[in-house]
Amino acid sequence: MSTPSEQVRNFAQHQADQPFTAPPRPRNAPTNGTHPGSVDNSKTRNGGGFNPKVGLTLNKTVVQGAGTVGATPGTGTGTGGKVPGSDFMSNEDIRAFCEYLRKDSRNRATERAMDADHLEAVLRTIPDAAGSLHGSRARARRVSRWLKKVAAAEKAIQKYSAMVYGTFEREYESDLRKVGKGRNQPPRATKFGWR
Repeated sequence: MSTPSEQVRNFAQHQADQPFTAPPRPRNAPTNGTHPGSVDNSKTRNGGGFNPKVGLTLNKTVVQGAGTVGATPGTGTGTGGKVPGSDFMSNEDIRAFCEYLRKDSRNRATERAMDADHLEAVLRTIPDAAGSLHGSRARARRVSRWLKKVAAAEKAIQKYSAMVYGTFEREYESDLRKVGKGRNQPPRATKFGWR
């Protein structure tokens, strides 16, 4: 019995000893079949017959009893633990609520923008009924435009959520200071005087 390296050398030598012959070529143009409605690949510009399946899948994951994103320690979790600070009982609750909205919409805006790009890339490759790709980019842009608007709306939610808390602090600043004065404050340091 020979070693594996000898077997490889023998196979290579056997292949080298045989004369090269080109593979036989088909005598007729390739088609997708003999059906009357099938596309003839030899006549279409893009190779024809490529029609990827486009489907949308929606998955919803519900986690119960888990911590919430953006919650600060010591704040209420709102009604039923859905959104932190949604009971709006304190300054911290309003801040936690606005921060949660901002962070959540940031993630959704990123996902929707990527989804829009992916959808446009997939739809671009789908030819029309005649098998032509002319105008497929424009059709893909027209469809994905609405998903891009969803991403832009999520970006607006980020901005407006931050503006809610900023406006709240500006409008209720004097009231917040009064509430803060009711808490225990450290004694003021007395000025050192010689007399």
